[in-house]
Amino acid sequence: MALVLSSCYKDNEEYLYGEVDCDTTTVSFNKDIFPIIDMNCTVTGCHTAGGTAPGTFENYNQIKAKVDDGEFKNRVLISKDMPPGVPLSDCQILHITKWLDDGAPNN
Repeated sequence: MALVLSSCYKDNEEYLYGEVDCDTTTVSFNKDIFPIIDMNCTVTGCHTAGGTAPGTFENYNQIKAKVDDGEFKNRVLISKDMPPGVPLSDCQILHITKWLDDGAPNN
């Protein structure tokens, strides 16, 4: 039983190491935001072509469409029901918030 439960564990930097240095001075879609979305939304098989969730998040234009209609911010930052299961870290949320506040640039 312990083996099964431990296999469901997902590392969270803040849980493992305490407070993590989270510099949001300069947030980049390619360096900061896409890796968060890729790891939590596409690699999981959800927001990918043929995935289990509506919408595909495999490139900037697909993600920006959800940003522009307000659904991305609503589900990730307000309702906080995406991604399901393991919540985003505080640092990831700060990066996404900064990126959205900056107008969600493709940088």
